Amino acid sequence: MAWIVSGVPGAQQATPLPVQLVCDAEGTPRTLLGHFARNNPQVKALAASSRATVLLVGPHGYISPSWMHDRTWGPTWNYASVMFDVEIQLCDTRADADRLLVGLVTQMEANRPAAWSAEEMGARYEKLVTGIVGFEARILATRSCFKLGQDERDEVFADILRALDIKDQAPLAKWMRRFAESRSPQALPASQPPPRALDPEIKRFIDDVIAKGRELTAGRDLSWPERREICELTRAPWTRGGPVIAATRNVVAQTSAGPVRLRIYDPAPGHSKPTFVFMHGGGWSLFSVDTHDRVMREFAHRGGMAVVGVDYDLSPEVRYPTALNQVVAVVHWLHEQGRTLGLDGDRIAIGGDSAGGNLSMGAALRLRDAGHPNLVKAILSIYGGSTPDCSPASRQRYGTEQDMLTANEVDTFWDNYIGHLNDRRDPYAATAYAPLHGLPPVFLVIAECDILAEQNLHMAGRLLEAGVQVQAKVYPGAPHSFIEAVAVSRVANEAVDDGVAFLRSVLLRERGARVHVA
Repeated sequence: MAWIVSGVPGAQQATPLPVQLVCDAEGTPRTLLGHFARNNPQVKALAASSRATVLLVGPHGYISPSWMHDRTWGPTWNYASVMFDVEIQLCDTRADADRLLVGLVTQMEANRPAAWSAEEMGARYEKLVTGIVGFEARILATRSCFKLGQDERDEVFADILRALDIKDQAPLAKWMRRFAESRSPQALPASQPPPRALDPEIKRFIDDVIAKGRELTAGRDLSWPERREICELTRAPWTRGGPVIAATRNVVAQTSAGPVRLRIYDPAPGHSKPTFVFMHGGGWSLFSVDTHDRVMREFAHRGGMAVVGVDYDLSPEVRYPTALNQVVAVVHWLHEQGRTLGLDGDRIAIGGDSAGGNLSMGAALRLRDAGHPNLVKAILSIYGGSTPDCSPASRQRYGTEQDMLTANEVDTFWDNYIGHLNDRRDPYAATAYAPLHGLPPVFLVIAECDILAEQNLHMAGRLLEAGVQVQAKVYPGAPHSFIEAVAVSRVANEAVDDGVAFLRSVLLRERGARVHVA
C-alpha cells in the first residue's frame, strides 16, 4: 500500500492505493502501476500536473524498553520507508484497465490455494472496470529512510530481535537481520517460533474466569479484599464436583507462629497415613483453601493420603516472612500433633501451586538450615515462583491475561510479599538465589505457556547441580494456574496424577511408581 501525494503546498491531495513495482533487469525500480477510482478528484489534478510523490512504509513497530536487560534504555520506533518522486501518466482505455486490474489481481493471488481470478466476477467485472482510471508512474528519484537498530549495542539489538520474534513481528525482525550482517553472532539470535496455542480445554476455564472477573469488576479500582472476593466468586464453579472425601474438617492449629487455619482432607479416617501439606497460589495476595478445594480433594482421593491445606495470612496486609513462618510452624505442629488427627507426622510432603510452590521451597530451606532437614520428605512445586527477576524474554513470550499471570502481576505480587526488603534476593523468599544442597526429592510441574516457565527450568538445573533428586515435566499448552482446570482438562488431570505418583513413590516407597519426565 502506498500514498500517492500530489499538488502544491496548501492544496495537496493524497490517496492510499495498492501499487505494483516494476524493476529493470538489474533490479532497479523503474515504474509503479496502479489505478484510481474515476471519481477521485486527484485524477483531474494529475491530468493537469503529473508530478507526484509516492510514499511506502514497510515493516515498522514500537520498540519497548521493557524488552531490554538494560532498563535505562529509551523507547523508540523502528521502520523502513521509501519515497519515489514520479511522473504519472493516466491510462484511461479499456485495455489499460484490464491490463492493470488483472496484473494486480494475479500478483496478489499468486501461490494462494484456490487462487481467484477476475474472470470469476462475470458481469460485475464490467461495472467495476468502468469505474477506474489506471496509471503508470515513472520513477524519477528514490529516497529511502531506515531505522532498524543500526546504532544499537549488540546486546540491545539482540533483545529487540528476540522480542520481535515473540511478538509476531517477523517482517521487521527480518529486515533488521538483513542489515546487520556485520554484527557479532551474539547480536543475531536465531528466530523463535511463536508461542504455542493454549490447550483448548484449559482455555475454557481461562475464558470463563476472565469473563466473570471483568463482569464483577466492571472497570472499578478494587482494594485487595475486594479482589479476593471476586476471585472466590470466579473460582467457585470450578471447585464443584470431583471426589467426595470421607472426612473434611477445618481446624485452627496453635503453632509457634500463632494460630493458623487449616483444612484437613482425610480419605480414610482412623488410619495413620502420610500427609501432603498444600499451600494455595495467588501471589501471596489472593485465593484460599476454598478456591483450591477441588485440587486438594483430587490429591487426597487419588493419593490415598491426607491433604492439609494451609490458609496462610495474605499480603500486602502482612509481608514476608509471615506466611513462610506459618508454613514452617505448621510442619512442626503436624510432626508433633499429627497422630492425634490420624496423620503420620513422620511422613510429610509439602507443595503447592505458584506462590504455594515458592512457600514450599522456602519452608524446606528454612527447615534444613534450622537443623531439621528430615521433617519434609518431598516437595511438589507446581509452577512455583523463585525470583522476582523475570527475564525480558519470558515477559515477552508469556505474561498476558490469557496466560493467567501477567508481567505486571508478577511485579505487584512480589512487591506485596517482600516490598519492605532491601534485599530482594533473600534466599528464603527468592529461592532461586539459595544454596539448594540437602533438600528432599523435588518434582517441578512446569506450565509451558507461563511467564515462570523459564525460572522453573533454571531451578531444575540448579537442583540437579546441587545433588538433589529432582524430576521436572513441562506440560504442553498449559498456562499458569492450569491445575485449577482439573474439572475439564486432561492436561491438568495428568499433572495431578504425576504429582500423586511422585508423592507416593517417596512417602509410600512404592517401587512401581514412576513419573515420566519430559
